[in-house]
Amino acid sequence: MLQEVGRMEIRLARAQDRPAILALTDRFAEFELPSWRTRDEVNAGTRRQVERALAHVSDRSQVLVATEAGRVVGFAWMLVIEDFYRGIDMAKLSEIAVAEDGLGIGSALIAAAEEWARERGLGMLVLNVMNGNLRARRLYERAGFAAEYSMMAKVL
Repeated sequence: MLQEVGRMEIRLARAQDRPAILALTDRFAEFELPSWRTRDEVNAGTRRQVERALAHVSDRSQVLVATEAGRVVGFAWMLVIEDFYRGIDMAKLSEIAVAEDGLGIGSALIAAAEEWARERGLGMLVLNVMNGNLRARRLYERAGFAAEYSMMAKVL
């Protein structure tokens, strides 16, 4: 177990957690998307990537789950990636989803992500968030994250 927060436990994902984790991937399109992205596309793509993460766990890619009373209520996919500018390893919170907003699950997962990174001696934690996901952006800002750059897209 990584952490215990009240009744919530945060630990590494297990094989039996897979269905509950994948059920949460539909949360990734519950906000205003760019006009060129569809909900089905975002949900299918996220599900595909999370399935790969669950199938290819390593010391550089792990999925954390938050559970309450044995039920998965959230997950965070953690990666070790190379910092483009410094050429050293850093942590990336690749995907995070919770079963219900406003209960502190996301904050607990972010704290566990920070602990995961520190345990590996990593001095930076990064994440991506879509511009339209205002609730998540506020959560990340409250947790101390700041915008570093924006990815821009153009449909050709």
